[in-house]
Amino acid sequence: MRSARTFFQWAALCVVLFASGCGLDWRESYDYTDDDPFDLYVLHQLLQARDGGLTMLQDSLPALSADEEEVANYVFVGSYAYYNENEITHLLDFVERGNNAFIAADELPEELAEMLYGSDCYFNYDEYDYSTTYDDDYSIRPGYHDTVQLTLETAGEPYQLVHVYDWKPTRDRVNFVPDYHLCDPEIDNVSLGTVDTNFIGYVRLNWGKGNFYFNTQPKFFTNFYLVDSTSYHYAEDALAIALNDGPIYWDEASRIPPAVARQKREARNRPARQLTGRNLLSGNESLSYIQDNPALALAWYLLLASVLLYVFFRGKRRQRIIPIINQRENSSKRFIDTLSRLIYQKGNHGALARQELRSLRFHLQDKFGIRWQPSEPLPKNFAELTGASATLIEGANIEIKIVHDKRSIDETALVRFYRAIEPIYHL
Repeated sequence: MRSARTFFQWAALCVVLFASGCGLDWRESYDYTDDDPFDLYVLHQLLQARDGGLTMLQDSLPALSADEEEVANYVFVGSYAYYNENEITHLLDFVERGNNAFIAADELPEELAEMLYGSDCYFNYDEYDYSTTYDDDYSIRPGYHDTVQLTLETAGEPYQLVHVYDWKPTRDRVNFVPDYHLCDPEIDNVSLGTVDTNFIGYVRLNWGKGNFYFNTQPKFFTNFYLVDSTSYHYAEDALAIALNDGPIYWDEASRIPPAVARQKREARNRPARQLTGRNLLSGNESLSYIQDNPALALAWYLLLASVLLYVFFRGKRRQRIIPIINQRENSSKRFIDTLSRLIYQKGNHGALARQELRSLRFHLQDKFGIRWQPSEPLPKNFAELTGASATLIEGANIEIKIVHDKRSIDETALVRFYRAIEPIYHL
């Protein structure tokens, strides 16, 4: 019992340590309040320290329309941004008034991208013979690399940045802007930087009096790269191009949950990697949401561990409890005793003696298996079956015959009869 309790304690401890996520979380969460490698705490603190100040957009984007005079900046850094039609209108109006919008994400939302690139360039049917989703064209992909070379027009030397996971270099997908998105010379859209030399990684998209600045490498603006003395220069120089001296609006309202972002990212990666099958977490938004919340993840793993322990220790087949069957009470003897007492009280000694004969017959049949009728003498093998003496048998036969033959007897004969048969009950 003690060893089983110890096992349960160790199992519970292992589950808690596993579910609590000891160490750093290397997922791309882009949380401005967290200090894990791929969060935005450092960037948020640096921008908040600027002279212009920083305003958080937690619910929606209409707050962008409040400032009509001062030139300002809009900043979003994350895997993906979600804008509804009303929010796109507010964002476009904000930039059109002469403000700047810096977006670092894997890709622009389709509705916004179509307006900024122009429909003819965003859905380019003539130059490329494939579907309207440019991700389907594998020939223009830069592929997967652990080391990425980035350039900016304002910098002379390229930047060498490394994709890292758990402190080790890892191959990751390189996002880019297809060059045909900048196909219209009448639209003032220009490339500001490249990724892997030949692919566009940073663009300026003009809209009215202001500009959108879209960077395809949001990971390089996270904590891990901003605290590294050899890696922070790219983010610093890219932001210097996009941001003016005005205040900054930091957009949290348009950020989709990390679980959804991870699903979209893996959906984009799957055609290139030729992945098949359905991953349990990436295909299930509910489980992904649980994994992104430490408290829910801990509860989930504890539940799984409890089920496994129950199956291991209690799931085996067990013998059902056998019910206790009480012996049926024999009420015949009690009935005869009651009846005999009533007959004795009436003074009918003959009837009482005959009732006692019936009781003796039932007793012999129940205890010894002797089938006997009072009209007959006791069986010849009675002594062998019961161990009774010859004297006892002879006396009992005499009294039994007297009771059976006479219809009425006196009290003395009744007592003599009872004394003759009473020892038989004790055999």
